[in-house]
Amino acid sequence: MSGNVVLIPSSFYRCAGPNCGVLKGVSDRWWVMWSSFDDYEVPVMHLAPWDEKLAIQEGAMHVCGEGCAQKLQSQFMGNVLENRMRRSNV
Repeated sequence: MSGNVVLIPSSFYRCAGPNCGVLKGVSDRWWVMWSSFDDYEVPVMHLAPWDEKLAIQEGAMHVCGEGCAQKLQSQFMGNVLENRMRRSNV
């Protein structure tokens, strides 16, 4: 084997939104979200229209729509602020 990992797309995607978990349908307008660190070493939240290549990447969150995307963004922002406060209190 060459050592390359082949990622097989899942036909069953669940929404990562808090208390959601709805399964993705064929014609649904879904989004993909993920977080990373940018050039300045600060957390960044990314949001992109549904793309199968993005959806199968490690850390990708599958989101069924605007409401769940907003909830995940709010959680992300809260976590960033909480972690900053913890670091400043040390």
